[in-house]
Amino acid sequence: MGIYRKVNNVLTRRLPVNTVRSRAPRAIASLTYDDFPKSAWTVAGPIMDRFGVKATYYVAGRFCGLTEDNIEYFDIADLRAVAAAGHEIGCHSFSHGFASKTDNGTLLHEIERNAAFLREHLGDIAIDSYAYPYGDVSPRAKTLLGGAFQSARGIYRKVNAGMIDLAMVHSIVLEHRRWRPDEIEASLAHAKAVGGWITFFTHDVGDAPEDFGVTPERLAWVLERIAHHGIETMPMRDAVDLIVNGETQAEAA
Repeated sequence: MGIYRKVNNVLTRRLPVNTVRSRAPRAIASLTYDDFPKSAWTVAGPIMDRFGVKATYYVAGRFCGLTEDNIEYFDIADLRAVAAAGHEIGCHSFSHGFASKTDNGTLLHEIERNAAFLREHLGDIAIDSYAYPYGDVSPRAKTLLGGAFQSARGIYRKVNAGMIDLAMVHSIVLEHRRWRPDEIEASLAHAKAVGGWITFFTHDVGDAPEDFGVTPERLAWVLERIAHHGIETMPMRDAVDLIVNGETQAEAA
């Protein structure tokens, strides 16, 4: 990693944009899928059903109907099925470009174009959650995009706790090439101990996933470990609501 990128990453993480003190009364988890490969629904869907889990799918409209780099992406039927099943649909820009290299006008056009694509096929849905493509972001892009959504998720591996910047939500990677069960277990234990918010991200799900994907067995293992620690899993927007507003008396009862 070059010195410019290192400095940019540090400055971006430290820049407060949408910082709140968590009011969540307990540890929570969120499972997310970037780009929306078809297998993130057809393979991962039944696994999540076994555990009663709802996830967040970060959709980039450009991928609809494509097969690219050995990955088959979602089609309109998949998109509608995921939404109908109660999973959250989030924004991953339309073209899946690098935010730090894109001017503000184009970034805004990207999220507006993606919103138009989603609403064309899903109706007037709320699009509350964003994920930075490639995890790439800069102070400028964080200020713009982090202020346009309830949350914007990055790829910095850390549990979110205490004061949380919702414009740079940390996340633990679930990738075939960087499978780290000890790190996952330690992060879950830490989230449980501090009442934190732990998010996970991956891409395709299959027996022979691409580098950025995960196997069904490993995905199930993660969900088993979350359940073992007594941590509730919910989509990003629901987690943000709990973090910002806390739990009502009716919910607590």
